[in-house]
Amino acid sequence: MRGAVALVASTVALVTSGEAAAYTCPQTLLKERIDQAQAVFVGRATASRPVPGAGIPQRIVTFRVDQEVKGDVGATVDVRIPVRPENGGQRIPLDVAAGILASPVDGTLFTTRCGVTDPGAVLATVDEPRGNAIKLLIGILILAAVLGYSVRRVRRKQAAAGRGSLAP
Repeated sequence: MRGAVALVASTVALVTSGEAAAYTCPQTLLKERIDQAQAVFVGRATASRPVPGAGIPQRIVTFRVDQEVKGDVGATVDVRIPVRPENGGQRIPLDVAAGILASPVDGTLFTTRCGVTDPGAVLATVDEPRGNAIKLLIGILILAAVLGYSVRRVRRKQAAAGRGSLAP
């Protein structure tokens, strides 16, 4: 009987408690998140160490920068990242490329799991297509040359057919 009462009480508590507090990333476009960040780069984690002190557990991850996208971060950069997922933490594997979106907090770059993303997506978002006008012009020139050649061949065939015919 006690077990049944405890089961009912715990079920009621779970149903009425609402959502658990969890860290959620904003549902914004990557372009907007890049615009809001102070530093954006593609890099590989080379080391990490815990941040001493009280408060939310954090690690400082050292990255070797493969490509700067926004801001002047240098060849290597330290970024603070929370440890626990409920605080926005993200485990960064060593020597795996990652796109990092960070902003300074208390003089050190800081990010959460929302700022750790696919490096290809970061580069694709910031790389604007270039040379479209030139490509269009070249395409039009090729089209004009093919059409000119085709019209010339048709006229030659018509002229050759006209000379060989017996029609008046």
